[in-house]
Amino acid sequence: MTVRRVLLLVAVGLLGLCGLPLTGAAGIVPAVAAVAVVAVAVLARSARPAVAAALVSVLADVVYQGPPQPPAVWAPFEFVALTVLLVVLARRGPAYAVAVVGVAVTALPARMSLHVPGDRVEATVLLVAAAFAVAVCAVGAGLHLRLGDHRRRLAQERARREHRLDLARDLHDLVAHEVTGIVVAAQAAGLADIEAAGLRALEAMDRMVGTLRGAVSQRVHGIGDLPDVVRRFSSTGTTTAKLDMPEIPAMSGEAGKAAYHVVVEALTNVRRHAPAATVVTVTVRVRRQPQRVELEVRDNGGGPKPSGPRTNGGGTGLAGLHERVTALGGDLTAGPHATGWQVTCHLPAG
Repeated sequence: MTVRRVLLLVAVGLLGLCGLPLTGAAGIVPAVAAVAVVAVAVLARSARPAVAAALVSVLADVVYQGPPQPPAVWAPFEFVALTVLLVVLARRGPAYAVAVVGVAVTALPARMSLHVPGDRVEATVLLVAAAFAVAVCAVGAGLHLRLGDHRRRLAQERARREHRLDLARDLHDLVAHEVTGIVVAAQAAGLADIEAAGLRALEAMDRMVGTLRGAVSQRVHGIGDLPDVVRRFSSTGTTTAKLDMPEIPAMSGEAGKAAYHVVVEALTNVRRHAPAATVVTVTVRVRRQPQRVELEVRDNGGGPKPSGPRTNGGGTGLAGLHERVTALGGDLTAGPHATGWQVTCHLPAG
């Protein structure tokens, strides 16, 4: 227990015992109940102490035969503490604990009013009814907080699941591109290119694994990395890649990342599905009306037009990128063009 909690317990104990001069020795039971209830309301982390404190309060209602004078000063503090405890349990505790504390809140006014001279039945009924209304409101507030906690947990789980899927797509886009280059370079016996591509693949894999383990990746690919992507593509195969990008357009981090992966995926598909292509052109333009960045990857496949789209299974190729681009407010299309294939993507600028 920390020093702060010890001091809080001492302060609450003095507050509860301050009613003893007014009630005499007979007030020791409800005074202790007040101390226990307030302390548990602030410090308890399980339902058992809370239920025990509420039972002490209910027991005090039954056995208390205090002096016939107006309520002691500690009664309001006990009532407030029970109400706070009821909110906390309704938010995080079990149903039985909520029921026991709710009974304690409802019955507390009867302890004082029944010991005041005169016919106090009507007043007692009104006070108990008011306490019951307070208990209902406290339970409602706690349940509202519980619902909010549940929704936050669901949102966090959904965000984590989407993040894992996003990482899986990134892993495919980055590593598959480099491994494809390794295969092509191996076929051409370019040992230096094999070493460079292998190191890049390992670096990408380490970065993705580190992110999955919770490490923050400091390197985020964007549209500014396209010149290096195109250069590596040309150096690891027989297909020449050209980049037409007069300027690096201003894009958000997510849009730039999506643009990078669209180009990487399109070039990887050229390696896999258009080995006869001799030239592939990557064009990046900024459209003013509306403010859009247009990416176009076109190859001269040199053979018959493919019968189906160049997407990979499992939704991790262009099909998976289409979902990402659409979520950012853009569009992505792919299809035959002349004797080759063309991938066109529009993303928001700015």
